[in-house]
Amino acid sequence: MLPRRRLLHLLALAFLPLLSLHALAASPAPRKIRVLATIAPIHSWTLNVAAPDADVDLLLPGDVGPHDFQLRPQDLRKIRSADLIVANGLGVESWLDKALRNNARESARNVVRLADSLPKDTLIHELPSLDIGTPAHRDHDHGHDHDHDHDAPNPHIWLDPSLARHGVSNLVAALVRADPDHATGYRTRAEAYLQRLEALDRDFTAALKPAVGRPIVTFHDAFPYLCRRYGIVLAGVVEEVPSVEPSPKYLARLSSAIRAKNVRVIFTEPQFNPRLVRQLGKDLGVRFAELDVLETGKTGAEFYESGMRRNLQSLVSSLQ
Repeated sequence: MLPRRRLLHLLALAFLPLLSLHALAASPAPRKIRVLATIAPIHSWTLNVAAPDADVDLLLPGDVGPHDFQLRPQDLRKIRSADLIVANGLGVESWLDKALRNNARESARNVVRLADSLPKDTLIHELPSLDIGTPAHRDHDHGHDHDHDHDAPNPHIWLDPSLARHGVSNLVAALVRADPDHATGYRTRAEAYLQRLEALDRDFTAALKPAVGRPIVTFHDAFPYLCRRYGIVLAGVVEEVPSVEPSPKYLARLSSAIRAKNVRVIFTEPQFNPRLVRQLGKDLGVRFAELDVLETGKTGAEFYESGMRRNLQSLVSSLQ
């Protein structure tokens, strides 16, 4: 028989693993970083790259676009508690810049703008011209809540999948800096998502090859990057400034351009009443269809890819 002291020592050794497991179970799990995305397409990208290693939230409600958004007290609380804020940049989130200047504490100033480091010659500064061969200068604010100067670039880079890949690359780099303990997961998921965006780009290129050189008119100046990427001619826009009714003089010029450039389709957007587009189509004998700028909608990981594929189908069916 073992001595009593020896027996107690062996029993203690036997129970050590169980005590260690209990301690691990009782200790709180490490806090995930809080990542706050500003708009729906960026929220979709962030879910694909950051989750489940980070808690991802969307700042804007799904039914409110960035042009109409006004910060509420609960939005300021989200900004203050975020470890990383993911924004588009290029003036889309001027209300965020004001909040960071005036209200947010220093810890919430960790903001990544996904348009950063895009080559200057990639950005589009001009409106589609209503005069043959003459680009129109961007001499107005893109939206009443955007602090654009006269030379501000068009901000809708997410509607070009190749530029979306640039944004995702900036996103994963920011996540790794903010949370290096989960760097491997972020990089692995980002690589898989970048491959899906590359496949999306290839599908657009192949499907729209027969439509290269064909002119379209869109409701807003939201699609110049998409049109340039796939060789579609953006012949004009119905509303130069969102939610501002175009003047009769402007509509007369637009109608003349539609006839002169042989435009066969005008695209409206699901966020706006299509009444004006329908009337233009009726007056000019031009059909209308829908393109989604993807600023609002039911958000989620599949939001961006699903929305872009709907846009592709609308373009293909309208430009046949």
